[in-house]
Amino acid sequence: MAILGYLGQLQSPDLGAVLPLHSLVPYQVPFNAVALRVIHTDVAPTNIMYAVNASWVGLCRIPEEIRGQSDGPVLLTQTPVCDCLGFGIVRGVEMERKLYHVLTPVPPEKLRLVNCLLLGNIAIPNCVLVGQQGIEGEIPYVTSDYNYSILGSGKLKKRKHFKKREHTFECDYT
Repeated sequence: MAILGYLGQLQSPDLGAVLPLHSLVPYQVPFNAVALRVIHTDVAPTNIMYAVNASWVGLCRIPEEIRGQSDGPVLLTQTPVCDCLGFGIVRGVEMERKLYHVLTPVPPEKLRLVNCLLLGNIAIPNCVLVGQQGIEGEIPYVTSDYNYSILGSGKLKKRKHFKKREHTFECDYT
């Protein structure tokens, strides 16, 4: 509910109907203007753009200067200690023009300070992506029709035959 309330700030107070994500104008952020880091798991550099596309990100400010490369995104090797200025959705990644398309209610004067996008383990609510008006056909990155015969597509199975270790704790207060 907190994410939905936060995203509600993207809507104009004048309009009666809620605008879908695809009709909102995103900020265009050059690859070399911000560093990226997935903080909850290791992601191979070749897969980082797949991970960040259509994701909820923290818009952060790290004290170090970002040194961008002309051929790709800036990737952090460690999670930085930084200030979070707000949150947003990376609505798209444009590889040809080397741009992230970010939707956020953070005002432009604060956005100028952002130099790091941190991706955590927070999912965008499904109703935000699936319930968009005016989209025909399949929505990229959103599906409910899985082929569970593909290795890795199913849910993890709990292994009940492993025994838990028992730890004994003894205290001697003599």
